[in-house]
Amino acid sequence: MSEEPTFERFLAAVRGTNPFRSHRITDVGGGEATVESIHKSAFTKLVRVVQDAAKEPISIGALLIGAPGVGKSHLLARLFQWAGEDRATVVYLHNILASPERMLRYVLNATVSDLAGHRGSDYTQSRLYTVLNRALIRTGALKGRKMMTGPKEIEARKEALARLGAKIDPQSAVIPVLNAFLTGTSHASLGDAGAEKRAQAAVLWLSGETLGPDEARLLDQAAGDDGLALADDAAVERVLHVLAHLCALAELPLVLCLDQIDNLDAEAVRALMSYAHALLDRARHLVVIVSGVKQSMLSLRTGEVIPAAAWDRIAERILELHMVSPEEARAILEGRLDAALSGFEEKEIEEVIAARKRDRLFPLGSAWLERRLDGVQELRPRDAILWARDRWEAQQDRLAAVGGKRWLKEWPGPEDGPKPPPVKLEDVIDAEVKKKLVEGTTRRRLQQASLPPDEDNLASLTHHLLARCAGKGASTLLSVEHATAKKRGKAAPAHHLVAKEKRADGVIVTTGVTFLCAPSGHGARLPLQRMVEDTKHTDKRILVTDEERRPLRLGGAGKAAYDALCKLGRQRFLHLHLDFAGHAELDSLVGLLGAARSHDLEIEHPRGQYRKVTEAEVLASFERQSLLLAHPLLRELLTEEIVKGGGDSTPPPAWDPQQTREHIMAELSWRLGLMAKELAQIFASRKKLHEKRFPEVWSHIKKTAQALHDEGHVHATATDDDLFVQLRGKK
Repeated sequence: MSEEPTFERFLAAVRGTNPFRSHRITDVGGGEATVESIHKSAFTKLVRVVQDAAKEPISIGALLIGAPGVGKSHLLARLFQWAGEDRATVVYLHNILASPERMLRYVLNATVSDLAGHRGSDYTQSRLYTVLNRALIRTGALKGRKMMTGPKEIEARKEALARLGAKIDPQSAVIPVLNAFLTGTSHASLGDAGAEKRAQAAVLWLSGETLGPDEARLLDQAAGDDGLALADDAAVERVLHVLAHLCALAELPLVLCLDQIDNLDAEAVRALMSYAHALLDRARHLVVIVSGVKQSMLSLRTGEVIPAAAWDRIAERILELHMVSPEEARAILEGRLDAALSGFEEKEIEEVIAARKRDRLFPLGSAWLERRLDGVQELRPRDAILWARDRWEAQQDRLAAVGGKRWLKEWPGPEDGPKPPPVKLEDVIDAEVKKKLVEGTTRRRLQQASLPPDEDNLASLTHHLLARCAGKGASTLLSVEHATAKKRGKAAPAHHLVAKEKRADGVIVTTGVTFLCAPSGHGARLPLQRMVEDTKHTDKRILVTDEERRPLRLGGAGKAAYDALCKLGRQRFLHLHLDFAGHAELDSLVGLLGAARSHDLEIEHPRGQYRKVTEAEVLASFERQSLLLAHPLLRELLTEEIVKGGGDSTPPPAWDPQQTREHIMAELSWRLGLMAKELAQIFASRKKLHEKRFPEVWSHIKKTAQALHDEGHVHATATDDDLFVQLRGKK
């Protein structure tokens, strides 16, 4: 049970958390405090763009640019929160990486995954299910019927969607599958397990996946030798067009946010922007928002990475964010302090109420901010937050040194504390890189739908990292090629990647790597057979599967091929079972390199001075910390070693997991949010655990919070190597 809030609990909160630790948005769906007056004009224009696309049969491109740290992702987060109030369907896509010829298909996969969610057993809670039902209601297609879930009502919805589809999908290519999703989900809610499988098959097809005969029959279709799938880019576009039109009919217009696209390499940017251009030209009621650092985006335009025609369409509406005034900077800090301290004021902690009445910026201090802003005409929101982070840490040090009563009595205390010892630049970079890797991996873990299982995405991420290591350092890797079928009708390659390594004895070893995320045994058959038949080009073959979400499924022919590969022995064939964390870690590594490339990764060195971290410095940090070698797949291709995919070997905690859940929920019941580290400190204190066990407690609290997030009880946001946890519905 939670203890009643007291002044001592307030002091513990000041010691254990820092509301200014996060200076960038990592989750647009989070509940982080925002100030409506900041970038109000740009936000109003962005809302108007969405409203225009909802009213008229047009599609609009909007370009959101500005310097690093001016608040682009914060603005998109505000749009997401605005849209969530029954106004629009916003899909936030970040770090979109695939081979150029499959870029549009991956955008579709990520979009449908976001709309349907990653848990097939709960599609009734998905945005896609909501959009379909609202479209039927708002258009009057149900002719006054109530939205009930009986068999007759479900059949009525099926007929209504078919009638509606005749107008927006005259070829009847997409609506029947959406109807399978709608009716399958509705019947599944009544306990029909077969109907649930039909809804899952519909989601797979809509995502651009290949279905086998069994899944195809669930959709009343037949699968050919290659399976059932969207035939080409035109078919992929058609799905997006129909989804956009249905969203408009539901009065929830579809908005695709492509954030930080300048993090991608030139080839990926060119492909993504070309597809975005085509979508905008041919779709209706669609908004595509492209966001990036101004300097990087203009370089992509002048270098013709983004063609002129695509730029003109994407940048039909340009919204440029600028730095903020000192008054606005103060409002940002006040907003975060209000969110962090309101729980103590509501519980009438006298010391907190008195201090806040005296100075609204307590415990930072108005006088401190005035000194920092002396002579400053404008600044980035990120700068103000970083200043506040350092100031909060200084107050934590003062509190630890003199104790709570004296700290409050003498607040704000001496002007300057002792200067911290100098830290080597490399150490600062390494610490920031490690924190951001953990943050990126955790963010994907909390939002699994944003990183769907996808063979080409896995291959592209792996190639992106390996290509930067070939022929460098102590790596055995000489070269790596990303093989794709360039033209329709051309035979698919035997492997996604072909790597050449030089062993210590000088022998060149060629390794083929195949990624397999097939949802059915039928989809696994041909890739495995191609691996078996490739006897001339490779010395070793590696199969990588998504063991957590798409474990290898084998039919008769597929099993025969897999058995043939296993008979080659471990020196010639290796099956790596990758879990979701392994996929997310690859994504996070690539994302860090991209942030550095677009000048959006910063550190503080020396204290009080901020500088950009270059892509070369990030790569050097990877090498110093052996971060690439820590990944089982990358290590296999960089060291010529065989590494087994392992699971979590951490022993279970000595305490009752249910007590941990109750602890988290009780502490959040009267606070707007807490860091997992602070929750762990309170937990460890109550359990009287030795300080050596704190890392174990912290890890346990984070895992429990992630589980509560998945179940919908709390909302967790990745922040460096920690989590910010809130009750659902709290802002």
